Amino acid sequence: MSDSGNNGIQGAVEEMAQATGEVAKDVKDSVGEMIETNVQTAVGTPPTPQQIQQKQAEDQQKITETRRKISWFKKIDQEQRRVIQENKQKEMQRLQSLQQEKQVKQIKLEQKKAQPINPALAMMGKPEKKGGVGG
Repeated sequence: MSDSGNNGIQGAVEEMAQATGEVAKDVKDSVGEMIETNVQTAVGTPPTPQQIQQKQAEDQQKITETRRKISWFKKIDQEQRRVIQENKQKEMQRLQSLQQEKQVKQIKLEQKKAQPINPALAMMGKPEKKGGVGG
């Protein structure tokens, strides 16, 4: 059972790593485009108002998408932390339960050993032995 939980977490971690790489690539591409645009602006003709507006809209879409991905990653991280904490609590409860069971068994065993044996009670459960003549 714990293996399947670890596989799920491992899968989520791998998915998060992949998505993080995609976000980093998107940011890198956006920065590269901005640098390229600024170089073109400095070297060539200035962009038209329509081009500026279109570029601003594209940049805004990229920013929105990046924020969405970051939010999604934070949500996954919180969920992973919650699941890990729950699993730790369950394991602690299981170990405590086992420890209590051992203690109860040990106490019963010690009580049984410490209990004085009454010879009259001890003979009650045993069949009477008849021996000798006339028996």
